[in-house]
Amino acid sequence: MADTNQYYERFNLPQSPYFLSHSVGCISKLSESMLAQNFLEPWKTSGGNAWGPWLELIGEFDAALARLLDSDPDYFCPQQNLSSGFTKFLMSLPKPSAKRNKVLIHPDAFPSMGFVINAMQKMGLELAYVQPSAPTQQLQMWEESLNDTIFCALITHVHSNTGHVSPVSEIVKLCAGKNVYSTVDIAQSAGILPISLSSWNADAVFGSCVKWLCGGPGAGFIWTNPNILQRLRPSDVGWFSHEDPFEMDINSFEYAGTAKRFWGGTPSIAPYAIALGGIRCITEIGVENILDHNRVLMRRVLSNSESVASHAVDINHIGGTLCLPVKENLVNKLSEILNKQKIFFDQRKHVFRLSFHIYNNERECQALNDAFAQVSLN
Repeated sequence: MADTNQYYERFNLPQSPYFLSHSVGCISKLSESMLAQNFLEPWKTSGGNAWGPWLELIGEFDAALARLLDSDPDYFCPQQNLSSGFTKFLMSLPKPSAKRNKVLIHPDAFPSMGFVINAMQKMGLELAYVQPSAPTQQLQMWEESLNDTIFCALITHVHSNTGHVSPVSEIVKLCAGKNVYSTVDIAQSAGILPISLSSWNADAVFGSCVKWLCGGPGAGFIWTNPNILQRLRPSDVGWFSHEDPFEMDINSFEYAGTAKRFWGGTPSIAPYAIALGGIRCITEIGVENILDHNRVLMRRVLSNSESVASHAVDINHIGGTLCLPVKENLVNKLSEILNKQKIFFDQRKHVFRLSFHIYNNERECQALNDAFAQVSLN
C-alpha cells in the first residue's frame, strides 16, 4: 500500500478511529485557513465592502467543483443542501401533464429526496418507485419503470444504506430515450469515486460537500446541463438569481444566464469558504488515490469480517462505505464493543456503516478486526 502518512496531517482528526466520512468528513486544516483568510478577514477589515472578495470566493468554489467533476463553473450554483436544489429544479421545469407527472426513484434513495417529491403534490407531481426487490445496478428495472407516466427520474449514484453504485450513464441514456428528465444525487460519491458530469449528460446533479469532500454542512450545490439551462425558470428567486444583481430595479428582472439563476436571495458565504478548502485538499490528493487507499483498507476489514457478517459484500459494486450486514445475534455485542473502544461508526438496524478515507490507516482497521474477533469469541 502506498505511503499515505503525508496526508494525515492535512486534517483535524478525532483521537479515536473515525469511520464516519459517509456522514461528516473530517475538516481539513486548509478549510480553517480559508475561513479565516477569505471570509472573516475581509469582513473584519472591509465590512460591507467584503462582498467583492466574498463573491470571488464563490467563483472559486464553482471553479473547484468544475475541476473535480469535469464541467464548467457556469453550470454550478451553490445550494444549502440536496433537497433544496432538487426542489428548485423541479419547480423550474414546465408544468407536468396529468398523464405524465411522476418522479421515479429507487426505494433505497435518501428519504429527504422522497419528502421533496411528496411535498410537490400541489404542483401535480407524484412519487413513483422502481422495483424495490431489484438490485440498484440492474438496468432492466429502470427500463421497465420508465413508462409514459414518468416526468422525471432521480438516480442515486451511491446509496447511503447499502453502498451500492448505480450505472448513472446508462440510466441517463434510458431517460433521454423516453423524454424523461434525469437528475442525479452524488452526495455519497463526490470525493471518493471519479465523476465526469460532462460524460453523464444528465439534466441536473445535486451534491454536498459535507461527506467525502470534507467541506462541512451547508455547502451543497446544483449542476444544470447547459443544453436545458436557458429553458429552466426557477420560482424561488432573489436578487442573486438576477443577471445583474446590483441593478436594484424592482420592476426589472432577468434570469442569470448561468446556473446562478438558482441562487436566490442574499447568500451564505462561510460554508463555501470551508468547503473550498476541503475540495482543494481532496483534489490535490486525488480522488483515484483516495479510492485506491479505500479499497486496500476495505479488503483488509472484509477479510476479517466472516465471523460477524451475515453475508458477503462485493466491493466491486459499492462506493467508499462498507455497509456490513451483521448476524442478528451479534449486532448488540458488536455495537457495545465498538462503542466501548470509542470507534466512530454508525448502523442502520443490523447494517454497520464504515467509511475508509485517506486519513484512515491500517492500525485503525486492525482495531475493527480485533473487535470482530472479540465478538466471535464471546
